[in-house]
Amino acid sequence: MPFSEKDAAEFVAANKAHVNRLRKTITNLITAQHVLYYYKKLQALDHDSQAIITMDWSMEVEAITTTIVMFYGRLFSESNGTPVLKKKLIPQHLQSAHEEIILLRNERYAHHGNHGTTSAEIELFVAEDSVEMKLHWWSSSYGGAAPHWGELFSWIHEFIKNSFMKQLTYLSETSGKEWHSFDPTLEIEDITVKGEGK
Repeated sequence: MPFSEKDAAEFVAANKAHVNRLRKTITNLITAQHVLYYYKKLQALDHDSQAIITMDWSMEVEAITTTIVMFYGRLFSESNGTPVLKKKLIPQHLQSAHEEIILLRNERYAHHGNHGTTSAEIELFVAEDSVEMKLHWWSSSYGGAAPHWGELFSWIHEFIKNSFMKQLTYLSETSGKEWHSFDPTLEIEDITVKGEGK
């Protein structure tokens, strides 16, 4: 008897929990891809290529760094439907880079905290009948990409990719069918984006 659409639907239904786990892992994999993608963008903005550091350059570095830190933080934060990565899984020599990024997320980018890289100060000039204020905003960041972040981001990406492949191996061994993957090394540029056509 040939394998029918009904048989396929029943197989998918029987493996629904595994499929949902794969979907959640793919969500984390894409998030890790975003981190790597924007990290490469930040590397391209290295300050050595700038004769003069401009406001536009500084704002672009800040925007891309914010994106990296927020995407990275998602991997380690409670969320709706994706597994949370545990800090203890990260190799010891990469822990300090991880802590640095999480601290940036919590105290600079996601919330107004007391992170040492930013400070707002008000200078007051008090006269008899008036007070003149001058605002000083101090902000520091790496001149482009923090070099010690790259190894951490690559490790995270490989860890999630390997987790995904292990799930496929397990399903191939237990479900009676060979599970084939999309390419887990897929680059962001290769992902199909659904949107409204013109």
